[in-house]
Amino acid sequence: MRLTNVLGITGLAAGILLAACGGSAAAPVSGGAGSNPAPASPAAAPANPASTAAAPAPPATGKTVEISLHYPVGVSGPLAKIIEGYMTEFSKQNPDVKVTPVFDGDYVSTIAKVLQLAQAGTPADVAIVNAAGIYSMLDADAVIPLDDLIAKSGGDSMTKDFFPAFMQNSQQGGKTWSLPWQRSTLVMYYNRDMFRQAGLPDKAPQTWDELIQDGQKLTQKDAGGKVTRYGVAFPSSGTAYWEFQALAIASGQNVFDNNAGNKVFFNAPASVQALQFLVDLNKKYQVSPAGAVSWDDLPTQFAAGQLGIIFHSTGSLTNILKNSKFDVGVGFIPKNQQFGSPTGGGNLYIMKGIPADHQAAAWKLIQWMTSPERQAQWSIDSGYVAARQSSYDTPVLKDYTAKTPQALVARDQLQYAQNELGTHQMSEVQKILSDAVQAGVTGQSAPKDALEAAQQKAAAILGQYKN
Repeated sequence: MRLTNVLGITGLAAGILLAACGGSAAAPVSGGAGSNPAPASPAAAPANPASTAAAPAPPATGKTVEISLHYPVGVSGPLAKIIEGYMTEFSKQNPDVKVTPVFDGDYVSTIAKVLQLAQAGTPADVAIVNAAGIYSMLDADAVIPLDDLIAKSGGDSMTKDFFPAFMQNSQQGGKTWSLPWQRSTLVMYYNRDMFRQAGLPDKAPQTWDELIQDGQKLTQKDAGGKVTRYGVAFPSSGTAYWEFQALAIASGQNVFDNNAGNKVFFNAPASVQALQFLVDLNKKYQVSPAGAVSWDDLPTQFAAGQLGIIFHSTGSLTNILKNSKFDVGVGFIPKNQQFGSPTGGGNLYIMKGIPADHQAAAWKLIQWMTSPERQAQWSIDSGYVAARQSSYDTPVLKDYTAKTPQALVARDQLQYAQNELGTHQMSEVQKILSDAVQAGVTGQSAPKDALEAAQQKAAAILGQYKN
């Protein structure tokens, strides 16, 4: 695809940091502060025992290479401050490299920005781009493969330490184009105190039927029949395609072909069933707010005790735990036919066309950011899943997860995870599905009609690509 086509995404609706199934493992059993106990940890590389100690600073060379890191978040907010702190720490340990973080806004804005810079001949150095954006980055010929750099830095022993569900977004055509950084799945948050008050068992609902039943007991009405508290809230605003994928996967089929960048299944029976269920949560069962439910507002409303169950990114975990004055439970996405959630978040790319010394500095930064110790600390600081398996063997993360078992739920759900919707002209195709979801939940179209129209629009775009 020509770069001009990729850049056509700049006017699309934005979303905040987002967030496979597969597997025949037995259904998880809920309990404890998190709703699903951790299975045996996957084999992991030995962790550095000095997980929180700063690495000794190498001798200064007298020359400082200045590089940029484009990051998908607004300039204000806790994540920006965390990233700024990380970059200061990195430069102290690596005085020959200075990193300037550039906060481009959401994922849509970030990918548009870095591709515009590439087209203008002034590429960024390192960019964290929506993990599903690999087709857009390759179509624009904007990034370099990392294989030669990886081979000199541990090779397979390095890449195999990343969770396979996350590496699926990193590799194509036999090459590795990016490494995972802030990765997530959609998870279910529930108010355990509210569950006890409603006489519900202390476990997350694991099926759609259980979700409805629990939601009905959690929903409250006043004497006049007006709902004062809803039991369930599933987001359907903005980038609704991602959350909707979880329901489609739970119904038996993802919304696209993970092995092809030109095929979607927006009108498949699983998708239609998923959108009808989302509509029925309000219209039929009256356990969820009417219309499009705001992604942005859910964590605040949940922490304020206004909702019993919400669905959100695991990247919201730290914020929700910090602001909730009640016992927070975390669970898998309930199944209809199967468990599952889309993976989400962003990967680290090195942009094409930068000087050799910038490329070397960029790789040094990526190695630092994706180290088991840094991934462990990032998971604690943000709530995102540590992308490397060995991170969970570091003392700092072992101690944290022992005290905060909710942080293990998203990791454990990876055994069922599937990729986020990623195609050619990704942002435009994602928006088509988001618009269809919102048309369904707002009553503008019947679920089947909305998804049929979305399928036709997406097919018209993707039909020009062979794969």
